[in-house]
Amino acid sequence: MKRWWVLLGLSLILLALSGCVGGRQESWAGAVVADGVLYIADMDHVRALDAATGEELWAWMPGTRANAAATGFYARPAYDAERKLLLVATLHGQEVYALQLTDNTRAVPGVAWVYPREKGSTIPLIGPLLQALGALPEAEGAKGQYVAGGAIGGDLFVIGNGDGSVYALRLADGTLAWRFVTQERVWTTPLIVEDTVYVASMDHGVYALALADGALKWKFEGRGAFGGAPVLVDGGLWIGDFGDRVYRLDPETGAVLWTFEEGENWFWSAGTPGAGRITFADVGGNVITFSTRTPSVVWQQRVEGEIFRGQGVWSSDGKTLYLPGYQSGVIRALEAATGSILPQISVAQGARLPGDLTTDGERIYVMPIMAATRVQALDAEDGKLLWQYPLPE
Repeated sequence: MKRWWVLLGLSLILLALSGCVGGRQESWAGAVVADGVLYIADMDHVRALDAATGEELWAWMPGTRANAAATGFYARPAYDAERKLLLVATLHGQEVYALQLTDNTRAVPGVAWVYPREKGSTIPLIGPLLQALGALPEAEGAKGQYVAGGAIGGDLFVIGNGDGSVYALRLADGTLAWRFVTQERVWTTPLIVEDTVYVASMDHGVYALALADGALKWKFEGRGAFGGAPVLVDGGLWIGDFGDRVYRLDPETGAVLWTFEEGENWFWSAGTPGAGRITFADVGGNVITFSTRTPSVVWQQRVEGEIFRGQGVWSSDGKTLYLPGYQSGVIRALEAATGSILPQISVAQGARLPGDLTTDGERIYVMPIMAATRVQALDAEDGKLLWQYPLPE
C-alpha cells in the first residue's frame, strides 16, 4: 500500500511543480556539463553556469516571460558537440528547441530550430500572416509532456514524450525523421548504442529500435512500468521496473539473462554503473549493488524513511556512492565496498531531491527543489560544498 502513496505523492509533486496548482512554480532541473560549462534547464529558463565557480554566463527563455512560465523545463538538456547545439524540451509547451552555441561562452544563444515548426513558417513573408489568420492548420508535434531528456545518435536527436511516442528529429533542421508509438507515457531517456535505440515505457515495455528508421528490433515486457532508463554494462542491458524487479537483458535479442526478483519496492531511477558493478535504489529506501559480471547481489542496504527517485553518482575515487534523497532532501552517502551508511550531505533546508545527480569527475552537481538554492556543486572526492547558485541573499 505504501508504494501507491509514493506514486501519488510524486505525481502530485509533478502536478504542483509544473504550475497546474497554486504556489511557487518549480521544476526538477536537468543538467549537462560540456567544455567547462554547466547547462541547466530549470523553471522557465535555460542557464549556462561556469562549472568551476557557478557564475551565470547567460540565461535564455522561450518567447516572453509569461510564455516561458507556462511551458517550463523538466527534461535534462543534451549537448551536440559536433554542431555545438544544446537541445532542450519544454514540459507543457510540447516543443524541442535547438540552441546554437558559439565559442563565446557568455553569448546568449540563438534558436537554430524548434520542433514542431509552425506550418507555413517556410513560406516567405505570408506564411506567418496566414498562420495568424487561421488560414493554415496548427503544426503537428508531441501531444504530451517532455519529462525526460533525449539522446543524440548520428544525425538524430531521439526523445520520448508523455503521449507515448518516441520522436527522432534531424539535428540539421529539426524535422521529424521518424516516430515510434508505445502504449503509455515515455518518461525515460533513450539509450543509443551504435545503430540501436533502447527506450523504456510506462506500458511495461523495453523497446529496441533501429536508429535509422525507428523499426522495432525487439520488445521485452516486464512485470511493471518502467520509470528509469536502461544501462548497458558488461554486455548486459540493466533496468529496474515498478514490479520490484531488476533485469539483465541481452541487448541483441531482448532475452532475459538474469532477474533479481526479491525487490521490495519500485525501482524508479536508472542504475548507477561503476567498476564491474551497478547499483539500484528504490522508492522504499532500499539500495542494492549487483555484480555485472556474475551477475549476483554484492550487498544490500536500507536507508530508513528515504525515497530514491533520481540516479546517483560515484565519488572520483570510486569509494563512495552518492544518492539523491528525495524525501529527506539530503545526499545519502554509502561505502562502495560494503554499502555501509556514511555521513549524509545536507543541501538546503526544506529541499527535495527528485532529480538525478550530475558529475564531470571533479564536481558533483545537485539541483534541489523547494529551496532558494537552484544548484550546488560538491567536490567529487569528499562531497564538500564548492559553490551554490544563486548565492544566498
